[in-house]
Amino acid sequence: MNKPQTIRLRNEIEALNVLFYEGGMSRADLARRLGLNRSSIGNIVGSLIAQSLVDEGGDAIRPADEGRTGRPGIMVKLSDDGAFFLGLEIGIDRLTAVLIDLSANIVGHRTVAFECVTADPKDVVARAAALASETVPAKYVARLRGACLTLPALMDTTGVVRNAPMLGWRDVPITRMLQDCLPFPVEVATENDANAFAIGESYIAGNATQPPTLYLNIENGVGGAIVIGGHLFRGAHGFAGEFGHLSVSVPQRQVRRGSSGELETLIGKDAVLDLYMEFGGKRDLDHLLRALAARDHIALKTAAVWADALSYGLAQVVKFFDPALIVLGGSVAPIYSYVAAQVDEYLASALVQGVPKPHIEVSARGGEGAAYGAACLMHQRLFSSGVEASAAMGS
Repeated sequence: MNKPQTIRLRNEIEALNVLFYEGGMSRADLARRLGLNRSSIGNIVGSLIAQSLVDEGGDAIRPADEGRTGRPGIMVKLSDDGAFFLGLEIGIDRLTAVLIDLSANIVGHRTVAFECVTADPKDVVARAAALASETVPAKYVARLRGACLTLPALMDTTGVVRNAPMLGWRDVPITRMLQDCLPFPVEVATENDANAFAIGESYIAGNATQPPTLYLNIENGVGGAIVIGGHLFRGAHGFAGEFGHLSVSVPQRQVRRGSSGELETLIGKDAVLDLYMEFGGKRDLDHLLRALAARDHIALKTAAVWADALSYGLAQVVKFFDPALIVLGGSVAPIYSYVAAQVDEYLASALVQGVPKPHIEVSARGGEGAAYGAACLMHQRLFSSGVEASAAMGS
């Protein structure tokens, strides 16, 4: 690609990002944001319209520096149906699909119960591909720009699951399997579920001013991720942030999955539901959450024990990373709102005096956080790696 083409492509990508983060605006305002003249911005907008990535028309908008006189400009904005991105999540006992548009808004989502841990990987991927077909309407298939599959696993750069302890999978070529099963041609990527969750949570506001943040995705296991300056920190081999495997106690009781004594065996869904059942409750997460909302004493007792383990694990992580923010996600995370004061009190006593406590919040995306983040990862590729190259996805 020669230099003029490279410059044009870079300007198109920058224009997409301005419209994504700041919303629609006039050509004049977009030109000022990009530092371009009228002719150049006309070429860029025309190219993006031709690629169906932006629309022009509808509401008139007055350029920011023209006061109330003069002719209003025409709104340039991301196209509502210009491109779509699919995120798929393989969990222990469910499959989730999330479809987003160019503005990263969810336009479709489905979750189905499926015992992935007892099924053959080929059967799991085949059902995930079927769920993808059910989630992407036929009219959107031609504009589907990528699909990303996420699961609780360590994966190499070739898209092979090297180890998924919670699923019991080793050396599974997951990317190729999904490509073979999907009913439509599209670029496929794979990502660890906690990394995908972090990408989804940080993406919309992702920028260099974002404070160091830790993400915990609490499902049957516990995955973690680190975001610094708006960028995911992967470590030397891509496995950074595996907080769920922190050894936080001496191995004692037998656990359903994982290694006894690790954080995920104390705060994951298996652990909290086993504990709730021991105390006399029903081994069902929705039942536990409803009981907590009703202030049931058995549910509150379960949450208090869970909070002890969570507090201890978070204290170790905070001492090492000194994050400004911790975001809890996954289906188990809503328990935190009932024990926030308990966790805060523990951290206040456990941290070295003078070390500020991080702010802790719960993601609003619930169990769809990882699948949404997987879709955002494909969206991010279009907005960073090149418009023309990305336009070929799925063609």
